[in-house]
Amino acid sequence: MTEPAAVKITIVADSSSQHCSGNCGGDWSFPDALDIARQRVKERFGDRVEIEVIDLPATGDNPGITQIKTIVQDMPFPVLLANGRPRIAGGFDIRQLLDVIEASLEVET
Repeated sequence: MTEPAAVKITIVADSSSQHCSGNCGGDWSFPDALDIARQRVKERFGDRVEIEVIDLPATGDNPGITQIKTIVQDMPFPVLLANGRPRIAGGFDIRQLLDVIEASLEVET
């Protein structure tokens, strides 16, 4: 039986909002950005981290997303959650993502 991930990272995005035109971190709406992030996370932390991306407009009225919608309301997108707790609101890059994961793993262990 596989152990559950020690840290669950959720990137909450809103594809219907305008994207930043400045230096705002990674654009998590591109599958390539997510693939690169997953690869870097796996190389550094192995299987201790799970990453999911939620695009709010694509969720419709999914009741499982209600709690996440409540957490991120009024925050700038994207929002980075670690184990359900907001860590970064607004643009962030892979380096910041890795820093949040590292800090979260230190707290969880």
